[in-house]
Amino acid sequence: MIRNDLAYYDRHADQWWQVGGTLNLLNHLNPGRFQFFDQYVPDWRGLKVLDVGCGGGLTCEFLAQRGAVVTGVDPSPRSIATAQDHAQSQGLTIDYQAGTGEALPLGDQQFQAVVCVDVLEHVRDVGQVVRECGRVLQPGGLFLFDTINRTWKSKVMMIWLMEDILRQIPQGIHDWEKFITPAELTAFLEQSGFGDILCRGFDLTDGGNLKTLFSLLFSGLQSDNTRKALKVQINNDTDVVYIGKAVKRAEASVECEYSGT
Repeated sequence: MIRNDLAYYDRHADQWWQVGGTLNLLNHLNPGRFQFFDQYVPDWRGLKVLDVGCGGGLTCEFLAQRGAVVTGVDPSPRSIATAQDHAQSQGLTIDYQAGTGEALPLGDQQFQAVVCVDVLEHVRDVGQVVRECGRVLQPGGLFLFDTINRTWKSKVMMIWLMEDILRQIPQGIHDWEKFITPAELTAFLEQSGFGDILCRGFDLTDGGNLKTLFSLLFSGLQSDNTRKALKVQINNDTDVVYIGKAVKRAEASVECEYSGT
């Protein structure tokens, strides 16, 4: 089996906006993500924002609807085409470009915020992606992210349970070896000129809520019951998925709260 099978996104690009489709599940995470991001960006109107690894445009449209001036970059040509078609159908103006996070097809210091969600665990070179995000950010700009920690808990939850046993996530879409610890990501950020770094837990089970867990186990992620039950909780448990922010500036304090490794 191929792990970190990125060709999946080209093969299934038509699923991004299919209600009930596997890729469309990511759309249900944006309200929870932005509970955290909005603490640092209280008003998105007029802000120049880049979405790295934008896929079919779920987060780009979420941002555009809030008034941001949005650019999306993704290496999947079919996902970019899906994103362009859907934005046009919604009357949204979003600049979509094909490209990788390691070599963004954009000039220096163009953006006030860079969003990178559900992406860093898939890229070839995390450090280079972080450097590129820093390059296109203006001084004082925000890097907003989430990704998956490399722990035994994430292996059990994301690989063994969700992919191999329940088959709720496409089998092979993740590679546990490519998951990134908060300490590793913090080091990459510091090396690339970021400070004011904060990592928090991004808990999709509402803090281990039994109703959510049972719905996940017995109904699956694709069911309406599970999607309604999914409640994101921002907490200090970064053992599986974590979310965070960093500021591009020369000197800054570091505050990275995480448990485990």
